[in-house]
Amino acid sequence: MKSRIVTLAVAALLVAGTFAIAQAPTQPKAPPPDPRIDKVIEQNVQILKNQDEILKSLADMKESLLILKRRSS
Repeated sequence: MKSRIVTLAVAALLVAGTFAIAQAPTQPKAPPPDPRIDKVIEQNVQILKNQDEILKSLADMKESLLILKRRSS
């Protein structure tokens, strides 16, 4: 009699555990990588390179203007 109760209790726990695991929320899958993001990143890198070149050119111009101002004074 006790063995039947223990067997039924174990079976009930297995069924309840299986049901609980089946109902547990799953983690969402990561979306596939978007090639547009890679393109935007490449464009940003190019913009930053251009920005550095522009800043260097402006610094050169500023230095040239200072030299011209000194010579004309």
